[in-house]
Amino acid sequence: MAKLKFEEDERLGIITLVDTPMNLIDFEFMEELEKLVKDIQTHELRSLLFKVDKGNFSAGANVVVFKDLGEEAARELLKEFVGIITKIESLPFPTMAAVNGMCIGGGFELALACDYIWASENSQFAAAEILIGIVPLGGGAQRLAQRAGIARAKEIILNGRFQKPEKLEKWNIVNRVLLESELNEKAIRFMKAQAKGPTLAFNTIKLLLKEYHNAGLDQSDDLLIEIVPNLFETEDIEIGIESFKKQGPGKAIFKGK
Repeated sequence: MAKLKFEEDERLGIITLVDTPMNLIDFEFMEELEKLVKDIQTHELRSLLFKVDKGNFSAGANVVVFKDLGEEAARELLKEFVGIITKIESLPFPTMAAVNGMCIGGGFELALACDYIWASENSQFAAAEILIGIVPLGGGAQRLAQRAGIARAKEIILNGRFQKPEKLEKWNIVNRVLLESELNEKAIRFMKAQAKGPTLAFNTIKLLLKEYHNAGLDQSDDLLIEIVPNLFETEDIEIGIESFKKQGPGKAIFKGK
């Protein structure tokens, strides 16, 4: 049985986790996800949403995967999972995880790979790997520190306890907390709007922020000077300027070209 379902709606790609109620991450899950992320690049998408329709976003890894896993096999597993996470982060358009229920371990790391995390008021987050004697396997420690700082990342990871979404919103990990009944509807509406935005400019922002995080202010300024001039030769800037002149700000519908 498939663990993920993909559909496309107005240039928004939607990946629904359907192995309910827990959506455990195992080799089959990773294989499906890796294939989907690869195939997505042929769909001309302009935004991507991960969601669940019922049950939990993901209760993390199926720990059976780790039984009798030796050092070399573990290294290959890490390469595969981190590779999937970085591919999601590198997608050239906005991405979101709409989280309901439990979001634990690898499920939390999948959410952290996205540009936005929206969560229902009933969601619970945990980096629970420490409770079985390991650490986040998809770069979750680093990505929590990137969003919330090292001290707060340590508090989340070293304890392994559940965290409420309101707390994580204050810590800049979750972007928005909504009612469960409204989460998917509002997430889809928002990401459809993102899919009509200036996709090339969105990707440029993602590249600049990544460079700033990895290399600092001076290098990100250098990258800005290198890549931003390309935006002045796009159809989108013409659309944006013309719409601004005729309708005012925020009314343009871009082509992503």
